[in-house]
Amino acid sequence: MIKTLLFAGFASALAMGAASAADLCNDDHMKQMDQMIADMTDEAKQKEAMAALDQSKAAMKDGDTDECMKYMGEAHAAMGL
Repeated sequence: MIKTLLFAGFASALAMGAASAADLCNDDHMKQMDQMIADMTDEAKQKEAMAALDQSKAAMKDGDTDECMKYMGEAHAAMGL
C-alpha cells in the first residue's frame, strides 16, 4: 500500500513537471523572453539567445511543444539561466 502511494505521488509529480514545462511555450513567456534578451549586454550571447528563441517561437506556432521547449532551453542557456 505504501509503495503504491509513493509511486502514485512520484507519477503525479512527473506529470505536473511536464505540464509546467509546456507552460513556457506561450505568448506571455515569449514576450517576457523578448524583453529579457533585449536587456542583455553581451551581444554574442544576445544573438545566440534570440536565434534560439526565434526557433522556439516557430515550433510553438507549429504546435510542436517538444521542439519549442528544446529551443527555449537553448535560449535560457544562452541567457545564463
